[in-house]
Amino acid sequence: MITEPVVGAEVHPTRGIQRFRSFALTPSASAHLDFIRAAAAWAVMWGHLRGLFFVDFPETAQRSVWLGAIYFLTGFGHQAVMVFFVLSGFFISSAIFKRHATRTWSWGDYAIDRATRLYVVLIPGLLFGVLWDTVGSRRFAATGLYTHPLVNLGYAVARDGLNVRDFVGNLFFLQTIVCRTFGSNAPLWSLANEFWYYVLFPLGLAVGLAAASRHWGRAVLLTVFTLGVAAFVGPGILIEFLIWLAGCVLAVAYLRLKVTSKAWLACYLFVSIFLLAVSLTAVRTGFPERALGNDFIVGGTFALFLFGVLQIGFRNAHLRYARFTHWCAGFSYSLYVLHFPLLLLLRAWLEPARRWQPDGSHLVRGLLIGAGVLAFAWLVSLVTENNTHIARHWMRGAILRRSDEAAR
Repeated sequence: MITEPVVGAEVHPTRGIQRFRSFALTPSASAHLDFIRAAAAWAVMWGHLRGLFFVDFPETAQRSVWLGAIYFLTGFGHQAVMVFFVLSGFFISSAIFKRHATRTWSWGDYAIDRATRLYVVLIPGLLFGVLWDTVGSRRFAATGLYTHPLVNLGYAVARDGLNVRDFVGNLFFLQTIVCRTFGSNAPLWSLANEFWYYVLFPLGLAVGLAAASRHWGRAVLLTVFTLGVAAFVGPGILIEFLIWLAGCVLAVAYLRLKVTSKAWLACYLFVSIFLLAVSLTAVRTGFPERALGNDFIVGGTFALFLFGVLQIGFRNAHLRYARFTHWCAGFSYSLYVLHFPLLLLLRAWLEPARRWQPDGSHLVRGLLIGAGVLAFAWLVSLVTENNTHIARHWMRGAILRRSDEAAR
């Protein structure tokens, strides 16, 4: 276990981190973050629903401004994942800094917190994926949806990934590193990124703290281990780690800087919203063309925008907003993990031959399908995501019992 090094009289490796001792979000900031987290998950789901069930915009029979707006707004699924990375960097880094500041940091507690958060939804998600993909690939094989690449949705072949190797690989967050995403569930690619960012950030911080306290042997060992992990995950995951770290920068900025003037806050929000809107519009219109550059642009402008959003407060009259956003965010992770295999099965069952034209009746059917998927994710979350604290408490108790038994 690596704990915070003892601070000597002349060396203060955690002096900057000490500011996080009293780090806390305001109720309004928490509500805004819940809203954005839920909106990002919904954006991913609606984007996949539109891509699976409806023809691409150039193939639409009749075009209109409002229809163009629907297609435009449901095309930000990948950018929503960049939003998740920034949010994750904000939450995780601030929690780690606070634990170091209060001298309550331990790798054991951190591992339990992260493992329960991830696995309480991932394991049911993988099992549901087995069910939906097995049913779909057997009953609807003739549609080609499970045996051919899904154009514009990752080009993955669902049946190729429906095997024990990829199931186990995804269980240990090795997708995109040594295996592919399991079955049809292509959105699981981002969970591998998240997991390894959870590992890399505290390792990097431990290296910095060890070097700052002049524990050179520990610093060298940790550096070698961190570089080994980085080499294992590869450049693709590492490059997007910079987007995750934008959330860390945001956490530091939120702690140190406060915009107290309403006029200045209004100006900042106007500029940051404008920059974010320009970056999102540029991404959707194909300029610039480099996808990686687009990710950095969206991640950076979103972090700037979020700093201003976190400064916005509200009175008690807006408590209903806080309750609603908390409810929506409460099943956002479940929605992200569960939605795609279910949508693919519904597509194979309802309209295997071709995608729909976005006329009135089919748009209503799409809304009903989306509502059904949202309801399913919410129901599953009542058993899984909303009981993360129970799983966390049980795991801590189980580890303590084993430790006591081993000590006897």
